Amino acid sequence: MSRLINFLLVLFALMGAFWLFQVKHEAKEEGEKIAILKGQIQDEKDALLLLKAEWSYLNRPQRIQRLTDEFSDQLGLKTIEPYQIGDIGDVPDRSGEATLPGAVVDDLEELLEHAHPASAKRQ
Repeated sequence: MSRLINFLLVLFALMGAFWLFQVKHEAKEEGEKIAILKGQIQDEKDALLLLKAEWSYLNRPQRIQRLTDEFSDQLGLKTIEPYQIGDIGDVPDRSGEATLPGAVVDDLEELLEHAHPASAKRQ
């Protein structure tokens, strides 16, 4: 009986050692995968920084102006006039007492009146 128990204990010890070796090997492989992924992430971050720098370089106002001057005839570009952006009626009326953010408002109608732009009042 004791030989059977000893044999089973040795067998379980061998199975445990084999299982531990497998887990250690899998953990090592996962660690290598993580290291590779970290390297790829760093490469992508470096590439992103380079692309942002290149984007900033290409969007310099001097370069855009030079390209605009050079290709305005081919593209049919025209100068934007201030009236194309908006008119004075779009600016909110601030002639009355302005309500500061966080201030207590007694009259809801007064608050709503000051909240709408002047163009909405004209309609």
